[in-house]
Amino acid sequence: MTFEQEIKQLKDTLIVVSEIQRRQADVQKMQADGMVLHEQCMNHVDMRLAEIADKLNGLIGFIDGQSPRPQ
Repeated sequence: MTFEQEIKQLKDTLIVVSEIQRRQADVQKMQADGMVLHEQCMNHVDMRLAEIADKLNGLIGFIDGQSPRPQ
């Protein structure tokens, strides 16, 4: 192989490596975005569960105050 052919092959290899790195960066960005979205959803679920627990505790307290105690 001549010197010029070696240089061309190296350039082609560099182009391929650059494309692979670009695609890997795209995948990593998508994964990071997915993690942010997941975190937001989980925070919303936690907030709703806390609201439900608060309402349930209030209902239990209300019912407990309304019903006569067994003796």
